[in-house]
Amino acid sequence: MTDGEDWESVRLEVIHGEARSVLESQNETMVDIDDKATKTVRFNAVLIGLLLTAGRFAGAGVFDQTLLHASLASLVVSAVVGIVTYGESSLYVGPGGTYFERATERSTTGSEWDRDLLEGYAGMILENEETIAWNSWLLTVTQATLVIGVATAVLATAI
Repeated sequence: MTDGEDWESVRLEVIHGEARSVLESQNETMVDIDDKATKTVRFNAVLIGLLLTAGRFAGAGVFDQTLLHASLASLVVSAVVGIVTYGESSLYVGPGGTYFERATERSTTGSEWDRDLLEGYAGMILENEETIAWNSWLLTVTQATLVIGVATAVLATAI
């Protein structure tokens, strides 16, 4: 390092670029999961409203009541899990204010800052992987219970 602005090595500079790319990709993945969860919750709300309205206006004899209740329960579960999915979506997208405060308080001599930053990125990436895996599982449950709700609603009208 010559003037404190260069990376210790080209290798560390490349690793930094790759780590930033991974964090950005993880953020895009989480945005996609959140978007799907939000759309599913909205769709569930519409379906629940339609089923309740149809049940009231068409009368009890149009639907198999057990299947209708199962459908509504499944759609409610899907909506609740979808809301939880959206609420669980906080990712690390880079160092926070505390990191920067600590970094500026330390001496800027030496080459440890770049390694310290990369170790921080590694931790963020690992934490994000766990969060994305959890949210992906929640989204799968959200969509599976939606499918079950739609299927049982169709059966409730067909029987």
